[in-house]
Amino acid sequence: MVGVERYCDFLQKELLSGEQDLTATAGFLLLNSYMLYQSSVATALTGHAVAIYPLLRTALESACYGYLMRSDTAVERLWLDREKTEADMKAARKRFTSAVKDVAAAIDKADPGKGAVINQAYQQAIDWGAHPNPRSIHKHIQTPRDIGTHIQVDLTGLHGQGALEYDRSLLACLDFGMLLGIVIAHSLSTVSKDTIRTLQGLIEMKEALLESEFPEVYAAMGPLKR
Repeated sequence: MVGVERYCDFLQKELLSGEQDLTATAGFLLLNSYMLYQSSVATALTGHAVAIYPLLRTALESACYGYLMRSDTAVERLWLDREKTEADMKAARKRFTSAVKDVAAAIDKADPGKGAVINQAYQQAIDWGAHPNPRSIHKHIQTPRDIGTHIQVDLTGLHGQGALEYDRSLLACLDFGMLLGIVIAHSLSTVSKDTIRTLQGLIEMKEALLESEFPEVYAAMGPLKR
């Protein structure tokens, strides 16, 4: 939780502050991304592990939309005009449907390795609950119990503090805090070296927490820098 708080402070007080040369809509989308992230953290603290993933996915999408229109008023106009006509709707869908994939590819050129992490996290958010996929249901079904006349099978909605799914949801918030930091930093017109060093320190903190709390997962995935 302390790690998540550090990401929240970083996004709000370091990245999303000061003057930037952005389109107005890009600025609002980046702010919206942060607010959705805060909502996902609040939801994680309730123990509703599945419910965080639609929020985290949309937070990442919002940041990626902001990246696409950060200095491109034509892309901004596509988004603003989305609901004017059916043709406008189709044009917007064509441009933004692959937003996360497109942004991941662009960031990967400037920062090799980060694009794959963005794509992987986005897909896993869909698997774990942003869509009602098997993993988002099966992981929360309890072991069947014979109660005499029936076999009882429970689906857990709220996990208690200290439970695996509770901790996993906070780790997901750490992961997406890192991803939002990366996308937003690449979206801004000016980012100081100190800010980049702070972000790198937060990434290293996240890796250390993953290694200590989920050593088997860490061993299988390896640190981000690999």
